[in-house]
Amino acid sequence: MSAPTVRALDIPRARRIARFTLGVTLATAYSSYINWPFSFMLVALVIPLLALPVPAAPSLRFGLWTVTKLLAFTGLGVVLMLPLHSYQLFGFAAVALILFVTFYLQADGRIASLNAIFVIVGVTLVPAFGQDSMDTGVEFAKGFSQSALALFPVIWAAFAVLPGGVFPGLPNAPRVEGTPADRGILALRPVLVLLPLFVYMLSSENNIRYLIGYYQPAMIAQHASRATARKLTADLFLATLIGAAGGLAMWWLMKLWPSWFWFVLMMALFTLFYATRIFGDGPGGLKPDYYRWSYGLSTLVFIVFPDALTQGFTGDDPNMKFYQRTLDYALVTSYSVFAVLWFDAIVERLRSRHGRRATTRMPDAPPLARPAEARNQ
Repeated sequence: MSAPTVRALDIPRARRIARFTLGVTLATAYSSYINWPFSFMLVALVIPLLALPVPAAPSLRFGLWTVTKLLAFTGLGVVLMLPLHSYQLFGFAAVALILFVTFYLQADGRIASLNAIFVIVGVTLVPAFGQDSMDTGVEFAKGFSQSALALFPVIWAAFAVLPGGVFPGLPNAPRVEGTPADRGILALRPVLVLLPLFVYMLSSENNIRYLIGYYQPAMIAQHASRATARKLTADLFLATLIGAAGGLAMWWLMKLWPSWFWFVLMMALFTLFYATRIFGDGPGGLKPDYYRWSYGLSTLVFIVFPDALTQGFTGDDPNMKFYQRTLDYALVTSYSVFAVLWFDAIVERLRSRHGRRATTRMPDAPPLARPAEARNQ
């Protein structure tokens, strides 16, 4: 009796690769065909959600609740544009406080890590795009909201073709051990790393140039564990190189057949290549270095899509904005890597100095009492 044959899609890794490629391709086709303002944000949102360590479809309740939070934080960003225009110090303080509270709750294990990304996008990106013109900020908020509304239908369509079960929601982030002060220091790190980038985007006339350079540090900053964040800083730098190389290659390949169909097909092929580096047979179905490839694909999206959607998928010679954007990503990524390492080095040095001072100030032990026989002699 012959053994039953195993189909390729019955292998968990192959199934996840195919589902990931299908989902990103659907998001690419829909967003580029409709082409609403900042429609490429849909692809940027689909990538991390399909690369979760949970090989199952999000439930309807989870999808509705996630979209509600995305819309709420986007609305909060629109509201914050007012104080950032008229009372900048108060606006900066409000943004810093919101970020600190969010990351502290994450370090305390009260919210899921994904919520931190939603807060960052809502309360910082929306005001940054609206700094020069509030109309631009509102346009970004509307485009991002439309991407949020299309997010889970695209994901559910991919799971409808390649089913994989259902998960009710994501667990809260693991609680960081230690004192509340230790968790406060961890929460302060992403605030201090992201705020200078936020101020830099506020002073820029073309915020889209720094979008992925800001988006990737935001993804890294959500990890409260210092050891995890340190490892991801290397992945962040490599992701920029991987995404820039892939984006440049895809841009030149678009010249072969300048059309919407060829653009979608090229994105599908590049997504398939990246997916083979993201998914493996380890825990959660992901490879140990999957971050650099998933972030690399996000970098490719932010590099290629803005010019492709405005130039009609022609693959014309990249103008200075294309190269300038790639250079900006490298510079902002370098800043993020060194900022995280610098902050951790200062914290460890202060802790070691405090430990040495506590040791030197420790009172000497009292002399041992002499035995009664010795006193009587």
